[in-house]
Amino acid sequence: MRCYIILFSLLISLQNYAQDLRQTIRGNVRDAATQSPLIGASLIIRADSQVYTTITDIQGNFTFDPIPVGRYDVECHYMGYESQTLYQQELNSAKELVLQFELKEQVNRTEAVTVKAEKDKSKTINDDISVSGRTFSIEESQRYAGSRGDVARMAQNFAGVQGSDDSRNDIVVRGNSPLGVLYRLEGVDIPNPNHYAVAGTTGGPISMLNNNVLRNSDFLSGAFPSEYGNATAAVFDLGLRVGNNQKYEFLGQMGFAGFEGMAEGPFSKKSQASFLVNYRYSALDFFNLIGLDFGTGTAIPRYQDLSFKLHFPHKKGSTSIFGLGGKNRIELFQSREAGDNLFRGDNEDLAFGTQTGMAGIGHLRRLSEKTFIRFTLATDAAKVRTHLDTFDIQQREIVNVHGFYRDESLQGKFTFLTQIQHKFNAQAVLKAGIRMHRYFFSLSDSFYNSRYGFWVQPTNFEGNTSLAQSYFNLNYRLTPELEINAGANYSFFVFNNSQVLEPRFGASYKINPRYKISMGYGLHSQVVPFRIYFEKRTNLDGTTRKINQDLGLLKSHHIVLANDITLNLQTRLKIELYYQYLFDVPVDANDQPFYSLLNQGADFGVEFTDSMVNRGNGRNYGLEITFERFLTKGLYFLNTLSLYRSFYTDANGIWHPSAFDSKYALNLLGGKEFYFKEVQDKKGRAKKMSMTTDIRFMANGGKRYTPINLEQSKLENRTVYDFDRVYEGQFQDYIRLDFRVAFKIQGPKATQEWGVDIQNITNRRNVFQRTYNSNTNEIRTTYQTGILPVGLWRIYF
Repeated sequence: MRCYIILFSLLISLQNYAQDLRQTIRGNVRDAATQSPLIGASLIIRADSQVYTTITDIQGNFTFDPIPVGRYDVECHYMGYESQTLYQQELNSAKELVLQFELKEQVNRTEAVTVKAEKDKSKTINDDISVSGRTFSIEESQRYAGSRGDVARMAQNFAGVQGSDDSRNDIVVRGNSPLGVLYRLEGVDIPNPNHYAVAGTTGGPISMLNNNVLRNSDFLSGAFPSEYGNATAAVFDLGLRVGNNQKYEFLGQMGFAGFEGMAEGPFSKKSQASFLVNYRYSALDFFNLIGLDFGTGTAIPRYQDLSFKLHFPHKKGSTSIFGLGGKNRIELFQSREAGDNLFRGDNEDLAFGTQTGMAGIGHLRRLSEKTFIRFTLATDAAKVRTHLDTFDIQQREIVNVHGFYRDESLQGKFTFLTQIQHKFNAQAVLKAGIRMHRYFFSLSDSFYNSRYGFWVQPTNFEGNTSLAQSYFNLNYRLTPELEINAGANYSFFVFNNSQVLEPRFGASYKINPRYKISMGYGLHSQVVPFRIYFEKRTNLDGTTRKINQDLGLLKSHHIVLANDITLNLQTRLKIELYYQYLFDVPVDANDQPFYSLLNQGADFGVEFTDSMVNRGNGRNYGLEITFERFLTKGLYFLNTLSLYRSFYTDANGIWHPSAFDSKYALNLLGGKEFYFKEVQDKKGRAKKMSMTTDIRFMANGGKRYTPINLEQSKLENRTVYDFDRVYEGQFQDYIRLDFRVAFKIQGPKATQEWGVDIQNITNRRNVFQRTYNSNTNEIRTTYQTGILPVGLWRIYF
């Protein structure tokens, strides 16, 4: 009882700012279009009755002398440019706050006008995005309940976005397959950035993208600008932040994702160059190494990953060296009583592991006051190893163990990209670029055909091919209220000479300071997963034949209409209508006419069929509503509702609901931040405590499924689906409630945070799948993750 009284006393003595704990805020101000430093820009911080001011130096840098820790709105003003405000930036005692401002030049009117500070918190980092785009902060990925520090899981709170299942972070955007999602890091298209991932998919159980090293980034859900190609569903445009170039800082963390350490700082006191490096190791694997057993048997997730960025600024620009890599393995051996799992049958032993890595060097150089160019060279590779064996059980003894599937494959690419950007004047900015991808492959998989008693090798290919892309975009602001983006993307796939020219267009108009309407259109295309092109089939006489050699690009038209209403400085209402028509979709022309690639991508692989052709179609349409309060005075909420439908045609031209036609998605997210009265420890040192609470309610339409033909399953002793009723079934609605609470203590030298994220706090049983159980001759229902508490401890020093 005494502890509760003390906690209550702290809660009623809230205080916004500490008095003794102080830290530095600094950063840089540049022209958004040319990346040139802005000299003499004014920076203002207002906090209660206190006002702090400073200006930028000859390199566009600014520094505020140490000020009390807390949250601040930081304003930036420069003559002839639109002002910008970064809201509710958190200043901690153990880490400097480094900010980056990129200002846009004002569009002049013929009449006099007073320009006020920009208050549009929903604006994306990329100015060419007119609709269906959103900037997210790394703090959001850390604090949103249920996110686990994962940007993909965090994005499931956005309108039009939902997860495929609890075990993975694949996202379904506007009814599209997760295969259509593009991950871009430091401007480079990267392979699946998740542990336990398979080439050709975009999700996995654990992300390698560590939010401690990411900077604020953009998420796009449709009608992308022309610089984004080879994607039809969504884009994560991510960047690694620059390490502190004046002070050494460190982080230690222990939680769901593992044990990790991070270091950043200058290479030398005289140099402006800096480094940032982060390493993470699986928590369960570490505990196993020291002899602690958590009852997982052989199913111990073993993984580790590394992220880094080295940054070297110079007079005319900067050079960066960056990378991301990870490796993992797991053994799901049912023969050793690994326990129930969602991924394998009762009579299967699976050993699975992947290795993924990418690295690059980027160089930005200002050619003149109005032009800059960017070059990037990068390479990436993903290796997968899969061994699947099956066994029979007779009188509780394991017999007839034999191999069933093997995969030893490597896939990667070399990337060269260049982009030039020129500002003609305050109204017009032209961006153009080229992307060259040289892919290399060593693909080999095989499975045992028990019916005929021999091994079949669907894929055995070593070689390479290329994908070339070019694009341009003109951003033109006719007036301060009317902005237009127009451009095109051209893609050429060398393997079979497939090509497409994709027009893109976007426009936004501010009817008044609080009401903006926008529209966007794009033709988009995507190369299908590469393994499809190199598959072959083995005939009964042992001869082989190649298939899918002439398969073209999957394409889609996407149009979006948007209304954005600013209710006040902290709250907005956004409504978007969209329609997407997909065509040239690969479908099966022979054995499985119900098959479409649009239904693939939400699992640990992609199922391919024989002789696919670009004959299918699809359509997605819907309404999205976002009601949001940005973090202000410690309170925020993000409420989204998506009403949509998703359909596809089979090889016979018949329309069906797609695998991702859940019909609706509702997310209610909110949180409150409390600052407690400053206290002192026994040595008289100041301590500041705070608490954050976050809650999330999620309700999605049930997952689509194809009913099981029970009688046929009994005859064949395996699961047999009734494909005459493909995706007609729908499970009960997916409902989940998550809660997160975290405490933070700031001291003069270190900041510590303890938190727990309890997912599915009501322990609701959401259906994962239904299969045929050959032991009971009944249909078995498998459920998704129950209540899951995830703890976290983090320290900055």
